[in-house]
Amino acid sequence: MPIFPLRRRLLAILTATFPSWRNPILSQSFLDWRVLLLTSVWAGSVAGLFFSIPMLDHIVAGGLLLFVLGTLPQARLETKVLVGIGSTVTLILIFTIADPVAAWRGLERTLIFAGLLPTLKMTREVARLMPSVRKSQDRLAALPDSAADVGITIGATVFGAVLNTGSFALVSAVVPADASDDRRRSAACASMRGMSIAVLWSPFFVGFAVAGTYLPMVQLWEIIPFGFLCVCLAISIALAMFARPFSFGAVGAALASLQPIASRLGIAAGMVVLVGTFTHLSTLGSILVVMPLLCLIQCVRRPDALRPVLEKTAEGIKGLGDDLALVAIAIVVGTVAGEADSVIVHVAPLLEGGLPAPVLLAMMIGIQLVPAIIGIHPIITGTIFLAALTSLDHGVLPLALYEAMLVGWGLGAMVSIASLSVVTAGSMFGVPPARIAISRNLAYVIVIWAVMIPILSILHYALI
Repeated sequence: MPIFPLRRRLLAILTATFPSWRNPILSQSFLDWRVLLLTSVWAGSVAGLFFSIPMLDHIVAGGLLLFVLGTLPQARLETKVLVGIGSTVTLILIFTIADPVAAWRGLERTLIFAGLLPTLKMTREVARLMPSVRKSQDRLAALPDSAADVGITIGATVFGAVLNTGSFALVSAVVPADASDDRRRSAACASMRGMSIAVLWSPFFVGFAVAGTYLPMVQLWEIIPFGFLCVCLAISIALAMFARPFSFGAVGAALASLQPIASRLGIAAGMVVLVGTFTHLSTLGSILVVMPLLCLIQCVRRPDALRPVLEKTAEGIKGLGDDLALVAIAIVVGTVAGEADSVIVHVAPLLEGGLPAPVLLAMMIGIQLVPAIIGIHPIITGTIFLAALTSLDHGVLPLALYEAMLVGWGLGAMVSIASLSVVTAGSMFGVPPARIAISRNLAYVIVIWAVMIPILSILHYALI
């Protein structure tokens, strides 16, 4: 039966059953086939955390494949191009040297992301409606012009740790409606620096999840504190490079503006760490369990927030086709190539024991950053390289490699015209995305790359 007649029939049944029904929570958004399908996949991926049922994984993976294929016609051009290239590479590997079953294993490995992304969408919508978030937003908007970009950078880092690209909608309120083009561009670039480096410590990013998939031995209590120190260093470098004139008073005012949300962010991150440390759940599994519970508690405290949260989450689910398509094709290609013996035989001499750790760490960052500048999203290059590297005895400290993956991901997303972050920031600040990607941030990402290599190398040699 066609989707739209089915939707109208369901609405007619609901209306006939409840004659007094007015503006229901289950509006037409919830009866969209994309929402129904991905919600089912979401539920299946969460169930898979607790029940090891191969048939369930097969069914849920089939649902994810249908979602990706069904939404691909509406995807961005760069997504279609990358999916096309990835599919071609996968088929070549399958018809030459790889096991066809590896492609399906790669798709099943993507299931956790089909649960993660809707969870993050729901978390973002709950956070946007929290009074503490609005209070911090108002305080940032009240900062003087001399502290505006400092507040935007630090604010985007803190908001971005949970809201990801949703942070742009909050920090863009700092910029007056009649601001000049240069002022808007400066603010947009400041927000990109702040939001992009939040991935260095926040488990609420897809990049963090990808790294955890291939380096599950790294514990949350290791990567989050170390990543937070890296974030503080990256912010310090950003302020040294771009805050003119630099003022500790401006930094203090920006931090004070974020005080209302500090405790909430600490509770969320702390609970994820505790669950991940003391249960069998992975980092991703901890988020899938903890964050819906925290969202539920927030909605119980404020029942009026339930409907807007559900509606906005449903709208967000409709737009996840691009993200899931890129994640799926990257992990499928990485899995197929990583399990192909012939590929490993040729790659091993290059990566296995033949290169020192600092070089491999530099490559882990650079393989994401350099292609991103010409429009290839880090999700493709980073995932494939990490999959190849972790299939070998590379000898790099997993914690250092994990953070290198996050550094490359964040820096690449900051300057890639294909990045959803750049596109969203451009929309929120009213700046063409190309003027954000090609900006002074290019110099910033090179500096961070150069600084992080010796830091990660020292960590490697100190703990290996």
